[in-house]
Amino acid sequence: MRFKVLLFLALLIYIFSSSFMNMSEFNQDIYSKEILKEITIDKKEIDVFENKSLEDINVTQKKVKAWIIIIGYEKESQKKIISKLNNSGYSTKHNAKKMYYSLGPFVDSSHAKEESKKLKNIHGINNKIIDFIF
Repeated sequence: MRFKVLLFLALLIYIFSSSFMNMSEFNQDIYSKEILKEITIDKKEIDVFENKSLEDINVTQKKVKAWIIIIGYEKESQKKIISKLNNSGYSTKHNAKKMYYSLGPFVDSSHAKEESKKLKNIHGINNKIIDFIF
């Protein structure tokens, strides 16, 4: 039994001896130099938060795209359309010259399309979606 225990311990020492030898031979100075190499800081990354005056900043485009829903009407159907829209909770803007109501603006085209489908399918109001840039 003692022979088996001694054989087992000798086997473990033999297997792990190379790792113990490497750990003991490893120079502490080399280890600290390797750590310092990994912690280098790039000055360009730190200067990201540098304050610049507003005069140095150039804006090339001031364009934002938005969508509105246009609901055209005729004199006879004006009251009917506005009552449906108000009862549904929509707030509209009225253009009396061109005879239409507008809903929006919508930031996303999918939202405008969804509202347009609701108006057409649920309320039976014909409309169209127009995009504009401001």
